[in-house]
Amino acid sequence: MLWDQDSGPGGAVRARWNDKGLQLSSLAWCASLTPDEQAACWLFEGHPTAHGWDVTDPIKEALARELTKEHPHLFPEYNEGEEGWGGV
Repeated sequence: MLWDQDSGPGGAVRARWNDKGLQLSSLAWCASLTPDEQAACWLFEGHPTAHGWDVTDPIKEALARELTKEHPHLFPEYNEGEEGWGGV
């Protein structure tokens, strides 16, 4: 995603590559919500993979893991004994 379109029907401008090069496309947001309706999918409408809440960003996870070592109070969801990294 390059930028969020705050006006109009909603969506984002995304860069898409193919064998001919780069194409900028305005794509609507996926309208799906988590089963508890607490979060929205952050991918574009009609995306071919799992919804955003099922996608793991390995860089974000690595940064959070390192920050948890220094600041465990900022990441209570990863305390020992709970699901997560437990005791890092």
